[in-house]
Amino acid sequence: MSARIKVLQLTGITVGGSAEHLLQLATQLPPDRFETTIALSGGGPLDAAILGSGLPVLDYAPSHGAGHFKQATPDGPLELLRQFRRLRADIRRHRYDVVHTHTSVAGAMGRVAAWSAGTPVRLHMLHAYAGHAGVPQPKRSLYRLVERVLGLVTTHYVAGSAFIRDVGVRNRLFRRADCTVIPYSTRMTVGDGTASGRARLRDELGVPPDAPLVALVGRIEDQKGVDLLVRAVPAVLEQVPRAHVVVVGDGTRREESEALAGELGVAGHVHFTGWRHDLADVMRAVDVLALPSRWEAFGIVNLEAMAAARPVVGFGVEGVPEVVVHGETGLLSPAGDVDGLARDLVRVLTDPELAARLGAAGRRRFVEHFAPDRMVQAHVELYEDLLARRRGRVSRRRARRGRAG
Repeated sequence: MSARIKVLQLTGITVGGSAEHLLQLATQLPPDRFETTIALSGGGPLDAAILGSGLPVLDYAPSHGAGHFKQATPDGPLELLRQFRRLRADIRRHRYDVVHTHTSVAGAMGRVAAWSAGTPVRLHMLHAYAGHAGVPQPKRSLYRLVERVLGLVTTHYVAGSAFIRDVGVRNRLFRRADCTVIPYSTRMTVGDGTASGRARLRDELGVPPDAPLVALVGRIEDQKGVDLLVRAVPAVLEQVPRAHVVVVGDGTRREESEALAGELGVAGHVHFTGWRHDLADVMRAVDVLALPSRWEAFGIVNLEAMAAARPVVGFGVEGVPEVVVHGETGLLSPAGDVDGLARDLVRVLTDPELAARLGAAGRRRFVEHFAPDRMVQAHVELYEDLLARRRGRVSRRRARRGRAG
């Protein structure tokens, strides 16, 4: 193919692993082979990073304004309709070869808009499902029905884990052959912490310079289980009284989580920082990453800990064991097992040799299986293959019509 392939990477709220993945993929696609544009509706902590990526960015919800946080104030139906019209007009004007959608609402609007505009390849990334098992009925069945309908205008799916692909196949959202598994990577580079970096973070938090530090990084929502980690803290402090927890992120459950820490008498040991843009420095300055998620298709934050050679302690839910190998790169207990979470945190915090071994193995696993170039190259090959197949079908149809004429 002589001309560059025009790709639109589309997302809604720029928060969490889906936005991290989009930003990494969009900025690392080879510019000599791809002309990449990002579209978003704004309202998340990665807005600035995306707008500063150097790539063309289409904001199809300019009404949000700077500083808007969509997770706290979701868009209403009229606003979504306005966004859809803007998006469809942009797709028609720019005539993309591939529209690659991320997140549920943007994924629905983007695929329909791209289909109506005649985009050859409409690809959807399965970061999670709107109709996951935690959604009550009848909403769950409704969301799954919507995805089956959207499948009619979807060329192909990409899943970051075998788990998330298999859930879709099991629920008859698509055929196995219609989904390619491409594991995530991370923008965080391999690197070690420094004594000054460790001291700087602890000084900022107001804790002793030698305090053992546990990090949780992510949205403060039911899914991420911040409350479960807070409930584990008293048991951890019984064994490691100098330990502290830093929660990096924000969300609708932050106030409740802070109140819970107060009720349990551990507020002085649990620190909420909000969103930060120095995550690499934070990860290299802590001793262990906690992942107490109630459900998790993958968890890019696991890779960030692995790149920093930090062990992961959490629950072995859903796709997490595809990333974190229990006893090798981290310690995993059953879903919701707060006592097990506390026990494993104590093990890592009191056994430096164990922590070092788990962290080193995690870094090796990251380099061998989740390096950025592997992830990007897999997408390059998928885009080119899907587009070649689409163009081949169009050529064959034209040839048949010519023979019939």
